[in-house]
Amino acid sequence: MKSRQTGFTLVEIAIVLVIIGLLLGGVLKGQELIFNSKVKATFNLTREMSAAFNSYMDRYGQLPGDDNAATTRFPAAAPAAINGNANGVLATGDCSNNVTTTENCEALYHLRLAGFISGSGTAAVRIPFGGPSFPAAGNNVVAGLGTGVVMAFYPNSLTYKAASAIDTAFDDGASGTGLFRCNGAPAYNMSTPDASITVYCSMSL
Repeated sequence: MKSRQTGFTLVEIAIVLVIIGLLLGGVLKGQELIFNSKVKATFNLTREMSAAFNSYMDRYGQLPGDDNAATTRFPAAAPAAINGNANGVLATGDCSNNVTTTENCEALYHLRLAGFISGSGTAAVRIPFGGPSFPAAGNNVVAGLGTGVVMAFYPNSLTYKAASAIDTAFDDGASGTGLFRCNGAPAYNMSTPDASITVYCSMSL
């Protein structure tokens, strides 16, 4: 008797390919949705910090971190709060180690002691993309943003794709102008969208 060869028909192969395409499309769409939610959440973080700063100033009449009466406002704080110099500008330091006591890191502690944000001590907050962020005076981290308070994103906290998406969605899309800027980066290098930006980026509050 002749042996009969069996295999997949063209219809069966087509059905499998359609299913694989649908699965890949779903995965890619899901990744896009997650990415877009992180972009929006990063912007929302800056708005929440802006609201916290404004609420603190409304309640106490001083800029958090720059507040020269913080020790009397929060006498039970442990570790003790540190007063600022009340000059209207936040002196900037590295808040990633939870021990720095420069005014911008103390600003986070003052806001936490006042109940406006969550977190521990003077530690930097984490953005949805995973990197640390802290409040600062604009010119201390990104040229051109002035001395107003900004949220600064540490180097390597954002990719070119993420920074460009934030800038395009909520500002002017240009890295060197507007409210969102990346220091020394006149354009986002979209030839390597997943590469990390190795300079500070900041957004005005």
